[in-house]
Amino acid sequence: MMEFIRFKRGQQQARYARLEPQFEGNAFLPQYALIPLSFQTHMSTLPLVSIGDPVTEGQVIARAGDSTSVHVHASVPGIVTGFIDSPLPNGQFFRGIHIRTDGVFDMLGKQRNPYPWRQSDQMTLLHFFDLAGLVNTARGVRSLADTLRNAIKKGTRKLTVMLYDTDPTCMLDSFLTRRFPHEIAEGICIVARALEASSITIEMSADKKDRMLSEPIAAALSGYEVNVLTVPPVYPPESTQTLIAENGGVLIDATTVLSVYECAKYNQPMMTVYLLLTGNALEHARVIKVRIGTPIGRLIEECGGFKTKNTHIIINGLLGGSLVDSLDLPIGKGIKSVHAVGKDIKIQKQLDECGHCGQCFRSCPACIDPITTVRAIRKDRYTAEVRESIAACRGCGCCSAVCPARIPLCTIIKSAAAQGVSHAV
Repeated sequence: MMEFIRFKRGQQQARYARLEPQFEGNAFLPQYALIPLSFQTHMSTLPLVSIGDPVTEGQVIARAGDSTSVHVHASVPGIVTGFIDSPLPNGQFFRGIHIRTDGVFDMLGKQRNPYPWRQSDQMTLLHFFDLAGLVNTARGVRSLADTLRNAIKKGTRKLTVMLYDTDPTCMLDSFLTRRFPHEIAEGICIVARALEASSITIEMSADKKDRMLSEPIAAALSGYEVNVLTVPPVYPPESTQTLIAENGGVLIDATTVLSVYECAKYNQPMMTVYLLLTGNALEHARVIKVRIGTPIGRLIEECGGFKTKNTHIIINGLLGGSLVDSLDLPIGKGIKSVHAVGKDIKIQKQLDECGHCGQCFRSCPACIDPITTVRAIRKDRYTAEVRESIAACRGCGCCSAVCPARIPLCTIIKSAAAQGVSHAV
Protein backbone atom coordinates (compact mmCIF):
# COMPACT_ATOMS: atom_id res chain seq x y z
CA MET A 1 0.00 0.00 0.00
CA MET A 2 1.33 3.43 -0.96
CA GLU A 3 1.32 6.17 1.67
CA PHE A 4 1.91 9.90 1.30
CA ILE A 5 3.76 12.18 3.74
CA ARG A 6 2.72 15.83 3.83
CA PHE A 7 5.46 18.19 4.97
CA LYS A 8 4.95 21.08 7.35
CA ARG A 9 6.91 23.50 5.14
CA GLY A 10 6.42 23.59 1.37
CA GLN A 11 3.84 21.85 -0.80
CA GLN A 12 5.80 18.67 -1.54
CA GLN A 13 4.60 15.18 -0.68
CA ALA A 14 6.68 12.04 -0.35
CA ARG A 15 5.41 8.60 -1.31
CA TYR A 16 6.61 5.31 0.16
CA ALA A 17 5.48 1.68 0.22
CA ARG A 18 3.85 0.85 3.56
CA LEU A 19 3.87 -2.87 4.31
CA GLU A 20 1.69 -4.14 7.14
CA PRO A 21 4.02 -6.18 9.37
CA GLN A 22 3.11 -9.39 11.14
CA PHE A 23 4.01 -9.93 14.80
CA GLU A 24 6.29 -12.95 15.07
CA GLY A 25 7.03 -12.96 18.81
CA ASN A 26 10.53 -13.93 19.92
CA ALA A 27 13.31 -14.14 17.35
CA PHE A 28 15.43 -17.28 17.23
CA LEU A 29 18.22 -17.25 19.78
CA PRO A 30 21.48 -16.07 18.17
CA GLN A 31 24.58 -18.26 18.03
CA TYR A 32 26.50 -15.23 19.30
CA ALA A 33 25.74 -11.71 20.50
CA LEU A 34 27.83 -8.57 20.11
CA ILE A 35 26.64 -6.44 23.03
CA PRO A 36 27.35 -2.71 22.49
CA LEU A 37 29.08 -1.09 25.46
CA SER A 38 27.29 2.18 24.71
CA PHE A 39 24.47 3.39 22.50
CA GLN A 40 25.52 7.03 22.09
CA THR A 41 28.98 8.59 21.80
CA HIS A 42 28.55 10.52 25.05
CA MET A 43 27.83 7.36 27.07
CA SER A 44 30.63 5.65 28.95
CA THR A 45 30.75 2.16 30.46
CA LEU A 46 33.38 0.11 32.28
CA PRO A 47 33.68 -3.58 31.26
CA LEU A 48 33.49 -6.05 34.14
CA VAL A 49 34.45 -9.21 32.20
CA SER A 50 37.50 -10.48 30.35
CA ILE A 51 38.04 -12.76 27.36
CA GLY A 52 37.34 -16.35 28.35
CA ASP A 53 34.97 -15.48 31.20
CA PRO A 54 31.67 -17.39 31.38
CA VAL A 55 28.60 -15.16 31.71
CA THR A 56 25.00 -15.89 32.63
CA GLU A 57 21.82 -14.50 31.12
CA GLY A 58 21.16 -11.04 32.56
CA GLN A 59 24.58 -10.68 34.18
CA VAL A 60 26.01 -7.15 34.36
CA ILE A 61 28.99 -7.21 31.99
CA ALA A 62 29.71 -3.46 31.99
CA ARG A 63 28.98 -0.81 34.62
CA ALA A 64 27.69 2.64 33.79
CA GLY A 65 30.58 5.10 33.87
CA ASP A 66 28.46 8.16 34.65
CA SER A 67 24.88 9.21 35.34
CA THR A 68 23.97 9.51 31.63
CA SER A 69 25.02 5.91 30.88
CA VAL A 70 23.35 2.61 31.72
CA HIS A 71 24.54 -0.78 32.91
CA VAL A 72 25.07 -3.36 30.15
CA HIS A 73 23.79 -6.92 30.60
CA ALA A 74 24.49 -10.19 28.82
CA SER A 75 21.47 -10.98 26.66
CA VAL A 76 22.58 -14.61 26.30
CA PRO A 77 24.56 -17.03 28.47
CA GLY A 78 27.94 -18.10 27.13
CA ILE A 79 31.63 -17.33 26.92
CA VAL A 80 33.20 -13.91 26.30
CA THR A 81 35.27 -14.43 23.16
CA GLY A 82 36.48 -10.90 22.50
CA PHE A 83 36.07 -7.12 22.47
CA ILE A 84 35.29 -5.96 18.93
CA ASP A 85 35.28 -2.50 17.39
CA SER A 86 32.56 -2.21 14.73
CA PRO A 87 31.63 0.71 12.47
CA LEU A 88 28.50 2.78 13.08
CA PRO A 89 26.39 4.30 10.28
CA ASN A 90 27.83 7.77 11.06
CA GLY A 91 31.38 6.62 10.32
CA GLN A 92 32.41 6.28 13.96
CA PHE A 93 33.09 3.04 15.82
CA PHE A 94 31.62 1.38 18.87
CA ARG A 95 33.12 -1.29 21.08
CA GLY A 96 31.13 -4.42 21.82
CA ILE A 97 31.53 -7.53 23.93
CA HIS A 98 31.34 -10.69 21.80
CA ILE A 99 29.60 -13.58 23.57
CA ARG A 100 29.34 -17.09 22.11
CA THR A 101 25.98 -18.48 23.21
CA ASP A 102 26.42 -21.51 25.46
CA GLY A 103 24.86 -22.88 28.61
CA VAL A 104 21.50 -22.55 30.34
CA PHE A 105 19.08 -19.64 30.05
CA ASP A 106 18.27 -18.80 33.67
CA MET A 107 15.43 -16.36 32.88
CA LEU A 108 13.97 -17.34 29.50
CA GLY A 109 10.69 -19.19 30.04
CA LYS A 110 11.14 -19.32 33.83
CA GLN A 111 8.45 -18.17 36.28
CA ARG A 112 9.56 -15.05 38.13
CA ASN A 113 7.81 -12.84 40.65
CA PRO A 114 6.98 -9.36 39.29
CA TYR A 115 8.81 -6.36 40.68
CA PRO A 116 6.53 -4.75 43.37
CA TRP A 117 6.44 -1.31 41.72
CA ARG A 118 3.11 -0.33 43.31
CA GLN A 119 4.67 -0.64 46.77
CA SER A 120 7.93 1.09 45.79
CA ASP A 121 8.74 4.74 46.42
CA GLN A 122 10.34 7.13 43.96
CA MET A 123 13.96 6.46 44.87
CA THR A 124 13.49 2.69 44.84
CA LEU A 125 11.92 2.79 41.37
CA LEU A 126 14.70 4.96 39.97
CA HIS A 127 17.24 2.52 41.43
CA PHE A 128 15.37 -0.34 39.70
CA PHE A 129 15.55 1.54 36.37
CA ASP A 130 19.30 1.92 36.90
CA LEU A 131 19.85 -1.75 37.69
CA ALA A 132 17.71 -2.83 34.73
CA GLY A 133 19.69 -0.69 32.27
CA LEU A 134 16.50 0.96 30.97
CA VAL A 135 16.81 3.71 28.36
CA ASN A 136 14.50 6.39 27.03
CA THR A 137 14.29 6.16 23.22
CA ALA A 138 12.15 9.26 22.61
CA ARG A 139 14.24 11.47 20.29
CA GLY A 140 17.53 9.71 20.97
CA VAL A 141 18.86 7.17 23.46
CA ARG A 142 19.67 8.08 27.05
CA SER A 143 19.32 6.69 30.55
CA LEU A 144 15.68 6.67 31.65
CA ALA A 145 16.63 7.09 35.31
CA ASP A 146 18.85 10.07 34.46
CA THR A 147 16.04 11.65 32.41
CA LEU A 148 13.69 11.41 35.38
CA ARG A 149 16.24 12.58 37.94
CA ASN A 150 17.01 15.69 35.92
CA ALA A 151 13.31 16.48 35.71
CA ILE A 152 12.84 15.93 39.44
CA LYS A 153 15.71 18.30 40.22
CA LYS A 154 14.02 20.97 38.10
CA GLY A 155 10.69 20.40 39.84
CA THR A 156 9.11 19.01 36.66
CA ARG A 157 6.24 16.58 37.19
CA LYS A 158 4.56 16.56 33.76
CA LEU A 159 4.84 13.40 31.68
CA THR A 160 4.26 13.29 27.91
CA VAL A 161 4.00 9.91 26.15
CA MET A 162 4.27 9.62 22.36
CA LEU A 163 2.19 6.68 21.17
CA TYR A 164 2.83 7.45 17.52
CA ASP A 165 5.90 7.45 15.26
CA THR A 166 7.67 10.76 14.67
CA ASP A 167 8.97 9.21 11.44
CA PRO A 168 5.80 7.74 9.85
CA THR A 169 7.86 5.19 7.88
CA CYS A 170 9.03 3.68 11.19
CA MET A 171 5.77 2.17 12.44
CA LEU A 172 7.05 0.52 15.61
CA ASP A 173 5.59 2.75 18.36
CA SER A 174 2.10 2.81 16.84
CA PHE A 175 2.29 -0.95 16.16
CA LEU A 176 3.24 -1.71 19.78
CA THR A 177 0.50 0.57 21.11
CA ARG A 178 -2.14 -1.29 19.10
CA ARG A 179 -0.70 -4.69 19.97
CA PHE A 180 -0.09 -4.12 23.71
CA PRO A 181 -2.44 -1.33 24.91
CA HIS A 182 -2.83 -2.69 28.46
CA GLU A 183 0.89 -3.29 28.88
CA ILE A 184 1.61 0.20 27.51
CA ALA A 185 -0.82 1.71 30.03
CA GLU A 186 0.81 -0.11 32.96
CA GLY A 187 4.27 0.94 31.78
CA ILE A 188 3.09 4.56 31.75
CA CYS A 189 1.82 4.12 35.32
CA ILE A 190 5.22 2.82 36.45
CA VAL A 191 7.10 5.76 34.93
CA ALA A 192 4.50 8.21 36.28
CA ARG A 193 4.97 6.80 39.78
CA ALA A 194 8.75 7.15 39.50
CA LEU A 195 8.32 10.79 38.43
CA GLU A 196 5.47 11.39 40.90
CA ALA A 197 3.73 12.92 37.91
CA SER A 198 1.11 15.60 38.36
CA SER A 199 -0.31 15.11 34.86
CA ILE A 200 0.06 12.81 31.86
CA THR A 201 -0.33 13.84 28.23
CA ILE A 202 -0.95 11.06 25.73
CA GLU A 203 -0.15 11.90 22.11
CA MET A 204 -1.82 9.74 19.45
CA SER A 205 -1.78 9.81 15.67
CA ALA A 206 -4.85 10.87 13.69
CA ASP A 207 -5.37 7.27 12.54
CA LYS A 208 -8.78 5.93 13.57
CA LYS A 209 -7.27 2.72 15.01
CA ASP A 210 -5.07 4.76 17.34
CA ARG A 211 -7.80 7.19 18.41
CA MET A 212 -9.96 4.25 19.49
CA LEU A 213 -7.25 3.23 21.98
CA SER A 214 -7.05 6.63 23.67
CA GLU A 215 -10.07 6.09 25.93
CA PRO A 216 -9.10 2.67 27.40
CA ILE A 217 -5.50 3.82 27.92
CA ALA A 218 -6.66 7.03 29.63
CA ALA A 219 -9.09 5.02 31.77
CA ALA A 220 -6.21 2.78 32.93
CA LEU A 221 -4.40 5.89 34.21
CA SER A 222 -7.02 6.69 36.83
CA GLY A 223 -5.69 8.89 39.58
CA TYR A 224 -3.79 11.15 37.19
CA GLU A 225 -4.86 14.19 35.25
CA VAL A 226 -4.79 12.83 31.69
CA ASN A 227 -4.88 14.84 28.47
CA VAL A 228 -5.14 13.19 25.04
CA LEU A 229 -3.79 15.05 22.00
CA THR A 230 -4.14 14.09 18.35
CA VAL A 231 -1.05 14.82 16.28
CA PRO A 232 -1.79 16.37 12.85
CA PRO A 233 -0.61 14.24 9.89
CA VAL A 234 2.25 16.53 8.87
CA TYR A 235 6.00 16.01 9.04
CA PRO A 236 7.95 16.83 11.10
CA PRO A 237 5.39 16.78 13.95
CA GLU A 238 5.63 19.84 16.17
CA SER A 239 3.01 19.25 18.88
CA THR A 240 5.36 17.44 21.26
CA GLN A 241 8.16 19.97 20.85
CA THR A 242 5.75 22.85 21.42
CA LEU A 243 4.20 21.22 24.46
CA ILE A 244 7.56 20.48 26.07
CA ALA A 245 8.92 23.95 25.30
CA GLU A 246 5.87 25.73 26.73
CA ASN A 247 5.10 23.57 29.75
CA GLY A 248 8.26 21.60 30.44
CA GLY A 249 8.11 17.92 31.20
CA VAL A 250 9.49 14.45 30.54
CA LEU A 251 9.04 12.97 27.07
CA ILE A 252 8.96 9.19 26.55
CA ASP A 253 7.61 6.88 23.84
CA ALA A 254 5.71 3.60 23.54
CA THR A 255 8.91 1.59 23.10
CA THR A 256 10.25 2.91 26.41
CA VAL A 257 7.15 2.25 28.50
CA LEU A 258 6.76 -1.27 27.08
CA SER A 259 10.36 -2.04 28.08
CA VAL A 260 9.64 -0.67 31.56
CA TYR A 261 6.55 -2.86 31.84
CA GLU A 262 8.37 -6.03 30.77
CA CYS A 263 11.36 -5.45 33.05
CA ALA A 264 8.97 -4.94 35.99
CA LYS A 265 6.69 -7.87 35.10
CA TYR A 266 9.55 -10.34 34.80
CA ASN A 267 11.78 -8.59 37.36
CA GLN A 268 14.78 -8.71 35.05
CA PRO A 269 17.12 -6.33 33.20
CA MET A 270 16.56 -5.02 29.68
CA MET A 271 17.91 -7.74 27.39
CA THR A 272 15.51 -7.52 24.45
CA VAL A 273 14.02 -4.89 22.13
CA TYR A 274 11.15 -4.91 19.65
CA LEU A 275 12.24 -4.35 16.07
CA LEU A 276 10.39 -3.64 12.82
CA LEU A 277 11.89 -5.25 9.72
CA THR A 278 10.32 -4.06 6.48
CA GLY A 279 11.03 -2.79 2.97
CA ASN A 280 10.30 -3.84 -0.59
CA ALA A 281 13.53 -5.86 -0.74
CA LEU A 282 12.37 -8.25 2.02
CA GLU A 283 10.17 -11.27 1.48
CA HIS A 284 8.08 -10.50 4.58
CA ALA A 285 7.60 -7.54 6.95
CA ARG A 286 7.87 -8.53 10.60
CA VAL A 287 7.89 -7.12 14.12
CA ILE A 288 10.13 -9.34 16.24
CA LYS A 289 11.28 -9.33 19.85
CA VAL A 290 15.06 -9.50 19.54
CA ARG A 291 17.92 -10.26 21.92
CA ILE A 292 20.26 -7.25 22.14
CA GLY A 293 23.45 -7.95 20.21
CA THR A 294 21.81 -10.06 17.47
CA PRO A 295 23.27 -9.23 14.02
CA ILE A 296 20.90 -7.57 11.53
CA GLY A 297 21.70 -10.20 8.89
CA ARG A 298 20.48 -12.99 11.18
CA LEU A 299 17.09 -11.27 11.54
CA ILE A 300 16.74 -10.64 7.82
CA GLU A 301 17.04 -14.40 7.33
CA GLU A 302 14.00 -14.80 9.59
CA CYS A 303 12.07 -12.52 7.22
CA GLY A 304 12.82 -14.78 4.25
CA GLY A 305 15.96 -12.96 3.13
CA PHE A 306 16.33 -10.45 0.30
CA LYS A 307 14.27 -10.41 -2.89
CA THR A 308 16.73 -8.22 -4.83
CA LYS A 309 20.49 -8.10 -5.30
CA ASN A 310 20.98 -4.34 -5.00
CA THR A 311 19.76 -3.83 -1.47
CA HIS A 312 20.32 -0.90 0.83
CA ILE A 313 19.78 -1.07 4.60
CA ILE A 314 18.43 1.94 6.51
CA ILE A 315 17.87 1.89 10.28
CA ASN A 316 15.34 4.01 12.21
CA GLY A 317 13.17 5.17 9.34
CA LEU A 318 13.42 6.27 5.73
CA LEU A 319 13.20 9.98 6.53
CA GLY A 320 15.70 10.56 9.31
CA GLY A 321 17.38 7.17 9.43
CA SER A 322 20.98 6.12 8.81
CA LEU A 323 22.50 4.03 6.04
CA VAL A 324 24.12 0.74 7.08
CA ASP A 325 26.75 -1.06 5.01
CA SER A 326 27.19 -4.17 7.14
CA LEU A 327 24.76 -6.94 8.03
CA ASP A 328 26.95 -7.70 11.06
CA LEU A 329 25.76 -4.53 12.85
CA PRO A 330 24.17 -5.75 16.10
CA ILE A 331 20.78 -4.65 17.34
CA GLY A 332 21.10 -2.23 20.24
CA LYS A 333 18.72 -0.35 22.51
CA GLY A 334 18.48 2.57 20.09
CA ILE A 335 17.44 0.68 16.94
CA LYS A 336 13.70 0.55 16.24
CA SER A 337 13.45 -0.38 12.57
CA VAL A 338 15.37 -1.89 9.68
CA HIS A 339 14.31 -0.99 6.12
CA ALA A 340 15.67 -3.03 3.21
CA VAL A 341 15.16 -1.05 0.01
CA GLY A 342 15.98 -2.42 -3.41
CA LYS A 343 17.66 0.61 -4.95
CA ASP A 344 21.42 0.86 -4.99
CA ILE A 345 22.53 4.27 -3.73
CA LYS A 346 25.55 5.91 -5.39
CA ILE A 347 25.99 9.29 -3.80
CA GLN A 348 28.35 10.90 -6.30
CA LYS A 349 26.23 9.80 -9.26
CA GLN A 350 23.13 11.21 -7.61
CA LEU A 351 24.88 14.51 -6.86
CA ASP A 352 25.75 14.77 -10.54
CA GLU A 353 22.10 14.13 -11.41
CA CYS A 354 20.83 16.92 -9.12
CA GLY A 355 18.59 19.22 -11.18
CA HIS A 356 18.72 22.14 -8.68
CA CYS A 357 14.94 22.02 -8.36
CA GLY A 358 15.04 23.59 -4.88
CA GLN A 359 12.58 21.15 -3.33
CA CYS A 360 14.99 20.24 -0.52
CA PHE A 361 15.30 23.90 0.47
CA ARG A 362 11.56 24.55 0.27
CA SER A 363 10.75 21.57 2.52
CA CYS A 364 13.44 22.17 5.18
CA PRO A 365 11.84 23.33 8.47
CA ALA A 366 15.21 24.76 9.58
CA CYS A 367 15.41 26.86 6.37
CA ILE A 368 18.90 25.68 5.39
CA ASP A 369 20.03 24.79 1.86
CA PRO A 370 20.67 21.03 2.09
CA ILE A 371 22.15 20.42 -1.36
CA THR A 372 24.63 23.30 -1.06
CA THR A 373 25.62 22.06 2.40
CA VAL A 374 26.11 18.49 1.17
CA ARG A 375 28.22 19.58 -1.80
CA ALA A 376 30.48 21.51 0.58
CA ILE A 377 30.76 18.53 2.96
CA ARG A 378 31.74 16.20 0.11
CA LYS A 379 34.50 18.65 -0.86
CA ASP A 380 35.61 19.26 2.77
CA ARG A 381 34.86 22.98 2.43
CA TYR A 382 33.62 23.86 5.89
CA THR A 383 32.97 27.57 5.76
CA ALA A 384 31.24 29.35 8.64
CA GLU A 385 27.95 29.21 6.73
CA VAL A 386 28.27 25.48 6.15
CA ARG A 387 29.06 24.85 9.82
CA GLU A 388 26.03 26.87 10.86
CA SER A 389 23.84 24.84 8.50
CA ILE A 390 25.17 21.55 9.93
CA ALA A 391 24.46 22.76 13.45
CA ALA A 392 20.94 23.94 12.52
CA CYS A 393 19.93 20.65 10.83
CA ARG A 394 17.23 18.85 12.84
CA GLY A 395 17.83 15.51 11.16
CA CYS A 396 14.16 15.22 10.15
CA GLY A 397 14.94 13.93 6.65
CA CYS A 398 12.42 16.10 4.77
CA CYS A 399 15.10 17.04 2.22
CA SER A 400 15.98 13.42 1.43
CA ALA A 401 12.33 12.45 1.10
CA VAL A 402 11.44 15.09 -1.51
CA CYS A 403 14.67 14.88 -3.54
CA PRO A 404 13.84 13.56 -7.06
CA ALA A 405 17.41 12.23 -7.38
CA ARG A 406 17.06 10.40 -4.00
CA ILE A 407 20.28 11.90 -2.62
CA PRO A 408 20.62 10.95 1.09
CA LEU A 409 21.07 14.60 2.07
CA CYS A 410 20.01 14.21 5.68
CA THR A 411 22.31 11.26 6.33
CA ILE A 412 25.35 13.11 4.97
CA ILE A 413 24.65 16.20 7.10
CA LYS A 414 23.97 14.09 10.21
CA SER A 415 27.24 12.20 9.71
CA ALA A 416 29.15 15.47 9.53
CA ALA A 417 27.47 16.64 12.73
CA ALA A 418 28.21 13.34 14.51
CA GLN A 419 31.90 13.72 13.66
CA GLY A 420 31.97 17.03 15.50
CA VAL A 421 32.09 19.40 12.55
CA SER A 422 29.27 21.56 13.85
CA HIS A 423 30.99 22.00 17.22
CA ALA A 424 33.40 24.50 15.67
CA VAL A 425 30.61 26.98 14.86
